[in-house]
Amino acid sequence: MPFNVTVHHGLPHLLVAAGGPASLTDLCGLADLVATIAARAGYRRALIDLLATDISSLSFTNHLTLGAYVAERFGRLEQVATVVTPANRKGTSEKAAQRLGLRLRTFTSLDEAIDWISAGPP
Repeated sequence: MPFNVTVHHGLPHLLVAAGGPASLTDLCGLADLVATIAARAGYRRALIDLLATDISSLSFTNHLTLGAYVAERFGRLEQVATVVTPANRKGTSEKAAQRLGLRLRTFTSLDEAIDWISAGPP
């Protein structure tokens, strides 16, 4: 199964869903795609659905690298939510991105992520 990405427009936030096995390179490319679309289309919030994505091959260092990379790429966004399976929920990339100033939260429930991203910044 290849890594695949679907972009959904028409919501108050950008929604991007990805699936399949993903390497650090794939996820950094996904971050580039999300950042570019958000900037060009004027989105201030993004939700990235990774529930169908297999990220089990990522090491601790890969997660740290990913967190730093998304913090850099998503710096213009007010809010970013990611959704992963409970088995993929490590918290390493989330904490790394937050330490670098990104307002990012990772969820294991798509509904909770939608509620949070829809509420907007405080």
